[in-house]
Amino acid sequence: MPQTAFIRTRIDPRRKARAEKILNKLGVSPTQAITMLYAQIELRKAIPFPLNLDDNHSVAAPIEHVAHVWDQLDHEDYSHLAKS
Repeated sequence: MPQTAFIRTRIDPRRKARAEKILNKLGVSPTQAITMLYAQIELRKAIPFPLNLDDNHSVAAPIEHVAHVWDQLDHEDYSHLAKS
């Protein structure tokens, strides 16, 4: 069995609930979403969405934008993440 790492973070409960509702509609678990995010960071060697210091509302893009970007990930090959 491959080794796994544990990630622990704090997040606003309302944001978590809203994001998990979207993930559920997409058929993606939070663990899968985080794995996809890390895979994209590794692949691109960058955050896979724009980050702007000018944005006074949030450092990260709104969750709707992230969900849109994730929709585009359906065309990516994730076979390298499959368990052997």
